[in-house]
Amino acid sequence: MQHHHIILFGGSGFIGNQLAIALANRNCNVTLPCRRPHRQQALRVHPNIRIIEADVFDDDQLNALCRGQHAAINLIGILHQRQDDDFRRVHVDFVKSLVATCSRNGISRLLHLSALGADQASGSSQYLRSKGEGENLLHTFGQKDMQVTSFQPSVVFGKGDQFINRFASILKLTPLLFPLACPDSQLAPVYLNDLVGRIVDSVDDPSTYSRRISICGPEVFTLRQIIEMIIETTSSPCRVVPLGDGLSRLQAMILGALPGKLFTLDNYRSLQTPNICNQGDLCKTSLPRYLLDWNNHSGFRKYYDQFRRYQASYPD
Repeated sequence: MQHHHIILFGGSGFIGNQLAIALANRNCNVTLPCRRPHRQQALRVHPNIRIIEADVFDDDQLNALCRGQHAAINLIGILHQRQDDDFRRVHVDFVKSLVATCSRNGISRLLHLSALGADQASGSSQYLRSKGEGENLLHTFGQKDMQVTSFQPSVVFGKGDQFINRFASILKLTPLLFPLACPDSQLAPVYLNDLVGRIVDSVDDPSTYSRRISICGPEVFTLRQIIEMIIETTSSPCRVVPLGDGLSRLQAMILGALPGKLFTLDNYRSLQTPNICNQGDLCKTSLPRYLLDWNNHSGFRKYYDQFRRYQASYPD
């Protein structure tokens, strides 16, 4: 790789862990700043990954982290707000600071993870509008001094995800009937390793410069179809009860007011936008095939050997 020294923001998360390993396996020196380095012991064993305790929202620390780096990758994002300005702080203000800091330190390549449906002007939720605004900032101001690329994936599934595993955990605790909001929402789930491979391949690929790349899985499902596949895979006794629009909104309002925010009104609004690719990259891994060999790490099914064989057939 030409960009041998890469700073990875958001590397402590679900996508970031896998991306850090994939980059390190291609002989990149990966710097991964995070608030809680002690939680990243599995990454420490790789000689090409350096984990640093840092607050990336502090401008001085951000500047120090970016010194000597060839490329930066930003995965930082949130699905829920704790305070009213959280989406703007994370999705917009941080991107603005990162672009300025990369420019000041001579970083020539910046890659950014956005979201499918992100649109500053007409996004159906605060999440999607803030993601769109951050992405626009990247492409407007980042072009002056560096080559930028943004990725817009559909919902991502894979080992340790908060999509399949979260629904499976809820289903385990749900007696018989599962009231499902927005059951007809369309998604094209993309496999973690497929997304990570696309990002890694793009680092030194000039054909991706200045592009916004939509990334989806090979199939489109409704949310109800996905939940029914999970029910079948886990042998859950639950039956899906699809909720209409009014009850879906009510469920979002109630759950959004509870600790943990399993489902919020902003999540409901995001689901009003089809999470599918009209144009873009279609990855190869099928969600139903993945579920056939699924290793559930939450404790109610163990398909570990089967899952390892499946992963081995789709290397990073």
